[in-house]
Amino acid sequence: MNNLNKKDYNKYDYWCWENFFNKSEIKKFNKEINKNIDSKENPENAASNSKEQGLKNVDTHVVKLSNIDKFVKPVLENVRFCNDKNFQYDIHNNFELLDYGNYNVYSSTKNSEYKWHTDGSDDIRYDLKFTVLINLSEKKYTGGDFKLFNHEIYTVDKFKNSGSVLMFKPYINHCVTPITSGERKTFTIFAYGPKWR
Repeated sequence: MNNLNKKDYNKYDYWCWENFFNKSEIKKFNKEINKNIDSKENPENAASNSKEQGLKNVDTHVVKLSNIDKFVKPVLENVRFCNDKNFQYDIHNNFELLDYGNYNVYSSTKNSEYKWHTDGSDDIRYDLKFTVLINLSEKKYTGGDFKLFNHEIYTVDKFKNSGSVLMFKPYINHCVTPITSGERKTFTIFAYGPKWR
């Protein structure tokens, strides 16, 4: 029988690298993303609940990862290393297969938020194993807390720091609370692997 208490469970839900990118790198990363935006997510294709109600009011732009490789590659190398040491999920090592990422801009003028949801894949060939978020905010903002729900709701405070990278289990419920001032920018990468079994 496992004797883990609720707090112990939380440390197995995610991994966070604080200040992975410095201010100068964040600025360059954002500039490179903005030069390489492939398309804007159609609100009709955005995440929704079973009643087809939208779960987010965020500007999401799609970016080809190979175009921002010098920023993405070190993150994915850390994801692979962390997975090998801590989770040991079966994930694709050929990260070139991860074609696109999402650049999310949360604005206080829109009271942007992303309501409770899980991430997954509809593809019959593979499953989503990790969601990876990079905090690329260049200025301070309020609100926009990243929360997870596993036995209880808790905030991942470390991810509030600009330049931090968060890797978490996508099947755990998570949300981003409304932005109350400023602008929150994040970049999302989805790490896939063979079907769960």
